[in-house]
Amino acid sequence: MEEAPVIRLTCRELDVLGLLAQGLSNRLISRRLDISEKTVKNHLSSIYLKIGATHRTQAALYAQYVGLIDSGKAAPSADSALTARERGVLGLLAQGLSNRLISRRLDISEKTVKNHLSSIYLKIGATHRTQAALYAQYVGIAT
Repeated sequence: MEEAPVIRLTCRELDVLGLLAQGLSNRLISRRLDISEKTVKNHLSSIYLKIGATHRTQAALYAQYVGLIDSGKAAPSADSALTARERGVLGLLAQGLSNRLISRRLDISEKTVKNHLSSIYLKIGATHRTQAALYAQYVGIAT
């Protein structure tokens, strides 16, 4: 089995990535680390470039994959409350697909995707896509 390449992130980038993976916004990351939001954005741009991510969800999943965060802490156990369609939407979201791509893949409207996501967030206790994607990874919905 091939090992993942070692990515050289600075200590500050690791701090930013760890907080991002916990679901914190740029504003909260900047407050926690006592740096400006612009600096957080600059660090995120550098992180995305180094790890090959294009958005927050991919970066958060990368952080979980490399063990930067504990994937098993405080995850809700609402998985059984999700419908089959919600599980499908959540799985695609965890793969990094946009609402538009999810709607095309499932042949439903974007509005229906948004409705499913609202229901999913409520059931699993998430407030945004990154938290939902991490939840999907934790419970094994993400492929």
